Amino acid sequence: MRNFKKLTGADISTEIAGVKLKSPFILSSGPLSFSADGLIRAYEAGAGACVTKTLRDNAAINPVPHIGAIGKDSLINCEKWSDWEAEVWIKREIPKAKKAGVVVIGSVGHTPAEADLLVKDVEDAGADMIELVSYSEETMIPMVEITRRKVSIPIICKLSGNWPDPVGTAMKSLAAGADAISAIDSIGPTLKIDIYNAKPEMNSSDGYGWLSGAAIRPIALRIVSEIARKDCKELIGIGGVTKAEEAVEMLMAGAGAIGICSIAIIKGMGIFTKLCKDLAVLLEQLGYNSIRSVKGVALPNFPTKEVVAKLDFTYKPDNAPCQEACPAGVDVPLYIDQVRRGMYLDAYETVSRDNPLVAICGRVCDHPCESKCRRAKTDEAVNIRGIKRAAADQVFSLYNELPIPAVLPANGKKVTVVGSGPAGLTAAYYLAKKGYQVQVLEGESAAGGMLKWGIPEHRLPGDILQKEISRITRMGVELKTGVKVGAQELAEISKNTDAVLLAVGAQKDAALNVPGTDLPGVVPGISFLREVNDSKAQALTGKKLAVIGGGNVAIDAARAAVRLGAEEVFVVYRRQKEDMPALPEEISQAEEEGIKFIFLAAPAGFKGTGALESMVYTPMKPGDYDASGRRSPAPSGEADKELKIDMAVIAAGQKVDYELAAGVNPSMIADGSLAAGEDCQTPQGGIFAAGDCVSGPSTVIKAVAAGKKAAAAIDKYLGGDGEVVDKYLGERSRFPEIAEDGTVREEAVHLDAQARISSFAEVELGLSEEAARKEAARCLHCGCINCGRCVTACSYLARSLDFPVMKVDEDLCRSCGLCVSVCPSRSLTAKVVDGQSTFK
Repeated sequence: MRNFKKLTGADISTEIAGVKLKSPFILSSGPLSFSADGLIRAYEAGAGACVTKTLRDNAAINPVPHIGAIGKDSLINCEKWSDWEAEVWIKREIPKAKKAGVVVIGSVGHTPAEADLLVKDVEDAGADMIELVSYSEETMIPMVEITRRKVSIPIICKLSGNWPDPVGTAMKSLAAGADAISAIDSIGPTLKIDIYNAKPEMNSSDGYGWLSGAAIRPIALRIVSEIARKDCKELIGIGGVTKAEEAVEMLMAGAGAIGICSIAIIKGMGIFTKLCKDLAVLLEQLGYNSIRSVKGVALPNFPTKEVVAKLDFTYKPDNAPCQEACPAGVDVPLYIDQVRRGMYLDAYETVSRDNPLVAICGRVCDHPCESKCRRAKTDEAVNIRGIKRAAADQVFSLYNELPIPAVLPANGKKVTVVGSGPAGLTAAYYLAKKGYQVQVLEGESAAGGMLKWGIPEHRLPGDILQKEISRITRMGVELKTGVKVGAQELAEISKNTDAVLLAVGAQKDAALNVPGTDLPGVVPGISFLREVNDSKAQALTGKKLAVIGGGNVAIDAARAAVRLGAEEVFVVYRRQKEDMPALPEEISQAEEEGIKFIFLAAPAGFKGTGALESMVYTPMKPGDYDASGRRSPAPSGEADKELKIDMAVIAAGQKVDYELAAGVNPSMIADGSLAAGEDCQTPQGGIFAAGDCVSGPSTVIKAVAAGKKAAAAIDKYLGGDGEVVDKYLGERSRFPEIAEDGTVREEAVHLDAQARISSFAEVELGLSEEAARKEAARCLHCGCINCGRCVTACSYLARSLDFPVMKVDEDLCRSCGLCVSVCPSRSLTAKVVDGQSTFK
């Protein structure tokens, strides 16, 4: 069975009426649920639950034929209920499915008498829920009342779109005792004629059948949204979902789970696996991390009246979601294309136009670009970070010194940057390019901020960091280390420079308020990593060590402890594994290195007589969802547990030391951060701020973006145009050959786990040149594909496309929006001008 916890993307587990489902996709009652074997196959393929064929007091006899195709993704059928006696399901099939682990929904129909006869036996057979099916509201409501008296498991009412008022029936069903609603059943009766034999295709008594599949999806979506808008929280949307995009539609309309039947009949059980993978990826691409976070989000956006306005079109022939996802705005498709063609220096320079820390980010960036990669919908996301690193590695092998960009003549103005982390270094790079005299002041003995002191060498070798810092100093940036800047020093600096940028990182450990943190052997995480990176950390041979936390600092500390000889290392985290903010690849590598994880464990204190002897933790359980979309940990009720250890590393968060700014002007502190506006200016004139000291602890690439933004703001403040990024005259290849669907993603070579734990040698060795170019060929080169659908779709002949230039005749355009709807790449978007709706 596939492990759905290892899917890349959002968490797609969900709940219906308190029953947990591993995915939102439910095999609806139909031909595929003819037996326990059908239920088991669907569940193993990814279905979160499976509905039995409908049980009645007699077995069905189906006409022949009774299922036919309507187009490529819809069906017509005159199939009846289960052709087995109910007793077979109750005594054999439901228990068999439950033994295999299936979440079983027992379908019972169609009359009150049958509900009275069957529902209790279905519960006793092991069903997790009951789904009631009926022909009308008049029979459904009594069925609910009877079932509620007889069973304790959740009751689902399946409604028909044929009924006069399915929304009203849903409300009456819930009032009568139902726990959830599923909508809608097949619609009909409908007719299909076999033109070759001049007769109805279905052999029912009247030749009619019932319509299901994609043809009924808009009707199902409308009814689901209407029921949801009546504040129905437990809702299963059924009808025509064939792919992840349509599943998201149903979730946004208020469904918490989705019934699947027709498309699984047409394409096979494998559709569940594909839907699960695609939905997880798509939700993450759309910015949602769970089913709960997307459920019903479209409901508040329904207009209350007709919107009559005009569309404002935006055409981006090079539109790429990966570039939009990059906080620094790096032109990802361009540098990938350059690597594909073997143009490594060009690729390095393309990245450094927007991010001067190319090799560094090629190793430690959290690569948000990959979560938006459209290739993931086909097979796997492109290894974007790996390709970036490959470009840098090739340049390093070809040049003794990294080439520096063109620097404008000195403009006579001086800027001082306090802090040499990624934000400070980036700002210095862009300001130096513009001709400013830039001085960077660093309080530590070496530059780099958290890049130097917070990331061990097995992830970011010191020589790589130094090469890219040296590139910046060779541009004329003066770097001074060991210079502590306090309130008095800052005041003096401000007098002797035209602008000051505070780019202080989050290098202070957050406190853990539990007893025993003052015991010898309990150390802060960042302090521990600082000693490791300064080669001052003591050997931990034979020690048992616990690291408290779930972020990258925690994982870095745990992996460093292994390399220092620790006998046993535990990472103790109060949430679940999937909630850890650390990079998944770092967690995986830690597991390979023998590090053990204790999840749902909240530190309660440390014990010891004179020295640390043990850690006490409280077992937790997943609680309610919080603002982050994760389930907050809550005490499980179990007794506290004790873990024997010799050392504990507290890596439960980071913060910025604001003593420097607070001593200058209290108004510069707001909500625990330096107060800086959109222009990065603080309330104190001429002093700017960027990076962690403004945002709080963040990622390297976000710090780079903040540094670039601050440089532009300072340039404008000092009389420049605020444009710090060079214009690039080249352009991407148009429509290059792309690797076929299913091409395996190229992964970096890593040192063997046993070999790497004996030293701080770099673990990830990167992509070979061949692998990098092969991986670059997987890029889809997102953007306009010059298909011309927008032009063809325009009934008013208002649009023309001479790629890559598009024109719209404003006089002919009627703002219908069809051109936007048919664009397969979203290169063409539109927004309503002075209206309430949006196409973007």
